[in-house]
Amino acid sequence: MSNIDSSKILQTTTPKNKEKSVSQIPDKSPNNDYEIINQNPHIEVATLEIEDHNPKMSMRNFYIIAGGYLLFTLTDSGLRMIVLLELYTRHFNALQISLMFTLYEFLGVITNLVGGILGSRLGLRFCLLFGLVAQIIGISILCGLQREWSRLLTIIYIVIAQGFSGVAKDMIKLGGKSVTKLVPHDESKNDHQTALFKTVAWLTGAKNSVKGAGFFLGAFLLNYLKYIPGLAVLLAMNLVVVPFAWYFLDRNLAVSKRKKPLSFREIFNKGRNVNILSLARMFLFGARDLWFEVPVPVFLRGPIGWSYISTGAFLACWVIFYGFVQSSTPQLILKPIHLYPITTGRILVPFTLILLIITILVSFVLTFLSITSDHTLLVALLIAGLFLFAFIFAINSSVHSFLILAYCHRDKVAMNVGFYYMANAIGRLIGLVLGGLLYQYVGLYACLWTSAGALLACSVISWFLGPIPEEEII
Repeated sequence: MSNIDSSKILQTTTPKNKEKSVSQIPDKSPNNDYEIINQNPHIEVATLEIEDHNPKMSMRNFYIIAGGYLLFTLTDSGLRMIVLLELYTRHFNALQISLMFTLYEFLGVITNLVGGILGSRLGLRFCLLFGLVAQIIGISILCGLQREWSRLLTIIYIVIAQGFSGVAKDMIKLGGKSVTKLVPHDESKNDHQTALFKTVAWLTGAKNSVKGAGFFLGAFLLNYLKYIPGLAVLLAMNLVVVPFAWYFLDRNLAVSKRKKPLSFREIFNKGRNVNILSLARMFLFGARDLWFEVPVPVFLRGPIGWSYISTGAFLACWVIFYGFVQSSTPQLILKPIHLYPITTGRILVPFTLILLIITILVSFVLTFLSITSDHTLLVALLIAGLFLFAFIFAINSSVHSFLILAYCHRDKVAMNVGFYYMANAIGRLIGLVLGGLLYQYVGLYACLWTSAGALLACSVISWFLGPIPEEEII
């Protein structure tokens, strides 16, 4: 039987016989993340090719979702920069600005959990369209902000508007991250991991490069077009994606075949490796956002004295560089140092420890150098340290993005990715609020020392990750 071509089996097998020949048995993966597998691998591969996707349709779905995800990211990071710099101009402090973004991150936690379930039930088309509509509403609300309002009313108003953007970001991110698992690969070349990792790395890296460009775009629009016209440009850019998503996306893309109601345990227990990876992700991105989201932009704009354009340009270059490294991770970084293909999640440990060392060194610089007497040296060392951090963090993040897809089954991809990015959003929320508090009452150096503690926790947690499933390894 093993020598018979799989296509002939499909052609000659009636539905009744086919049903008998495919028995469902528990997955023997050590992580037990898979629900069922096919006892006959030849029939499984051929069945998936017919049932799951037409390659041409799959690539069209990928291009629309990836394009929408990237364009949305450009507008969302631009929106963040416009709001942040406008609020700083109106003399809001770092803690107040951080609080205005809390609903953005908190609803990201809820959205990733609920959105993952909705994505598995209603598909990725729903996720993309829902996210675009939410972003359009959020930007429209921000256009109504008035200068004569009180501080309290302004804070409440921004919180509500940013809540819509938080829902939008994570609904669209869920689609962008999930669709890479559903892109058809040429299995005949036995390069599944290479294809999956390169696709994930490319999209993740492109997203962050576009995010960096968005920071500069936001600063540019605020500086030259001012607040309301700048928001109008971002609103129009989001509207461009809607007709493509509405008319050309497959309505059943990533819809799970399983229709039974989910138990509480199934929602929160995704298997050992997915749970551990999610916890590590929470500490990793919490460590970054402790200083990146609000403290560093405010520090550059305030104590350092940089302009809108200079601040936006630095953040843009940092994120674009970070995205470029992410895209290059599989072939240009891991392969030359013989860490590719990836066989275990423990590969994250050494890179996280390097991040920890870099963060400690930057913390020492900020702790012991004076911004008045050592201004130039402090700025030079801070910039060098942050770019070195970006290089290692990008490798770590790229491997993370591959591992979550390698650890989860195709039929559960939207739900598992949603859970994983829920943990990401929790880390970002904690980092955002704690970073604002520490910067306001202690200083930037305290944000970085706390970040070092989070990275130490991330290193320890990552040690407990297991091997990835054999079908994802060359």
